[in-house]
This record gives sequence, structure tokens and C-alpha cells, in this order.
Amino acid sequence: MKKISSIIFIISFWSSFTFGQTQTAAVVSVYTQGVKISPEMAESLLRIELTKSEKFNVFDKLDMLEILTEQQIDVSNCFGKNCLLNIGKIADVDKMITGSIENLGKKIVMTVKILDVRSGKYDKIAVEEFINLDTELQIMMQITLNKGLGIENDPDMLNNFVYYNLPPEAPITYAKNNGPRMGVALVTGDMSTILQADLADGGWDLPFPVLTQLGYQLEGAYLSAGNFQALIEGMVLLTGVEQGMFNPSFTFINGFRNSKNGWEFGFGPTFRFSKSAWGYYDNISAAGVHSQGSNNDIWNPLTNNNGSVLQNEPSFLTETITHANGDEVTYNVERRMDSRGPVAFSPAFVFAIGKTFKSGYLNIPVNLFLSSSKSGQFVGLSMGFNIAKKE
Repeated sequence: MKKISSIIFIISFWSSFTFGQTQTAAVVSVYTQGVKISPEMAESLLRIELTKSEKFNVFDKLDMLEILTEQQIDVSNCFGKNCLLNIGKIADVDKMITGSIENLGKKIVMTVKILDVRSGKYDKIAVEEFINLDTELQIMMQITLNKGLGIENDPDMLNNFVYYNLPPEAPITYAKNNGPRMGVALVTGDMSTILQADLADGGWDLPFPVLTQLGYQLEGAYLSAGNFQALIEGMVLLTGVEQGMFNPSFTFINGFRNSKNGWEFGFGPTFRFSKSAWGYYDNISAAGVHSQGSNNDIWNPLTNNNGSVLQNEPSFLTETITHANGDEVTYNVERRMDSRGPVAFSPAFVFAIGKTFKSGYLNIPVNLFLSSSKSGQFVGLSMGFNIAKKE
């Protein structure tokens, strides 16, 4: 019984010594391409991380250098299996560890190869792709080596550095239509009637309610994905210059454009500055006396004591007038376009749709637009041009 116990003890001791003994390994020839690290530094990184893993007794760099010098072996191009096996046999190690680090544009690809010297076969070839961060090569080396050695990596570390293949992105294209604008607009509604009225009645005596527009557009993209662009556009326009009118306007448009086919649409507020006056509409008969139910509306601007058109907003919203027939009638006071009044602020809302035509680097945007306010509408066509420059 004692003999059996002794034999079991000897076998257990010998097994623990034989199989528990840590294997030896050497690191040589780490290939690098396109990264900010030399092959020698990459080799040192791999040796450091291999030593930290405590999986092997790792040959010191200087010890390995001494063996290579004695054998007159140049490892600068020793990347193949036969060369590695030769060095491993000379150094009398169990494993030869090598690898590579390559920059492939958006990503860095790292490889670690573990070669068994006795069998002449690779135990493991681990490959990992990382986002392109040259400053984090040691962490990348640690992740790749752990993969090769079967050591579990920290999931958070993987999420921060590993490059995951994403669906291919469509190339982003841009069209920028900064440049001059010119166009023509048909005026409808009450504004059309006022523009064609006599000067004595506060009109502009125009033969047709058609006005030209000249100005400049600036734009910027706040969202761009593939061929789609979301834009903020700003325009400064002068309307009716050919009629002696000074009618500046400022327009801000939220626009959407397809850069591939050039189609776009947008909408936003516009702010005009035009002459206007406070007054009221009076119903009078053909004989010049007040008549209930008459369709003859006469505009009467409010005046000061000296007979000039009132410049400021009145403090009252109604006006009571005594007519020739003795009737007293109260009218609502309002403001409308009037060539005799001061320049005032007038808001509206604009809708536009158009297409950009291209000829080489020349862009020609053409747009149809509708600008609407309570006193009338502008319906028109505008166009411009700009040269697209290569960046």
C-alpha cells in the first residue's frame, strides 16, 4: 500500500513538473506599413504585451539580439515560416511570435502569428481591424495578442477601438448656389390695383402690374447626406427699380435640394420695405355724396393739420366722417400701399420650387416662386448663375 502511494506521489510530481513548466517564446520581425512606428518599436510592443500575458517565458530583446549576432542572421526580412523556424531552433524556444501592422486608409489591420517550432505549424493567426488611431497602437496590439492567446478582451475596449464594417456610404456631393439673382414678378390682388392707380390716388401709375427683381443669394447647408441637402438660404432683392420704385426685401428660406438632379423646393418669410399710409375706404356715389351699398370705394389717407400724409401710426382705429348729405359714418382705419406715405415694413411668406441646370462648372438655378400676404401676391420667375470651384 505504501509502495502504491509512493508511486502515485512520484507520478504526480513528475507530471506537475513536466506539464506545468511554462513554454519559452521569442519575438522577431514585426512588419509595418503606413503607420507612425518602426518595425523595431512594433517588435518591442509585441514583446511587452506577450510578457504581460504571462503565457510564456519570453526571451529578452538583448538575449535574442546576442543569438542573432552570433549566428549572423539578418531578421529585417525574416517574415516567412522557414526563416522563423530556423531562428526558433537556433534559439531553442517552443514558440516564435511575429506579426504585422498596416495602415489601410480608414483602418489599421494588425496580425499576430504564433508558430510552434516543434511541429512547424502555426498554432494561431489572429487578425483584427481597428479604427485609424496611430496613438493607440499598444492597446491594439494587446487586443490582437489576447485574441491569438485565447484571452478574453474587455468589451468596452473593443467597442472603442475595433473597426466594424458599416454599409457603404454614398458619395456626398454638394451644390452651392451663391450668386446674383434676377427675375420678373406678376403682382395680383389689392397690390395690383394700387400699383396701377393714379399718383393722385396713392398709386404708381403702372401700365401693367409686372415688376423686375434684382438681388443676391447666399446659402449654406446644415444637413447633407448622399445627394440630399437641407439648406438655409438668404436673399436680398430690389423690386421695381425700372418703375422708379425703391422696394427692398429680405427673404429667408428653408430649402431642400437633390444635388444629383438639381431639383429643389423651399419656403420661408420675406420682409419688404415699401411706401404705405394709414387711412380708410369711403363709399360714395357717382354724384360725390355718401351712398350706402355703393361699390365705389375711395381711399382716403389720414393727414396732418398741414394736409400732409400722416407719418406715424394713429392712436385711434376708427375715423368718423360727416358727408354732404349730413350722414355721419364711422370707418375702420387700416394701412395699405400708398406712394404718398412713408416707407414701412411689410411681411409676407414665400414658396419656391426650381431646378439647377449645369454646364461644366457653370450652375444656372431657375426658380418659380409665390410670395403671399394679406394685400396680394407676387408670382414670378427668377434665375441666377455661379461658377462651381473644385476644392
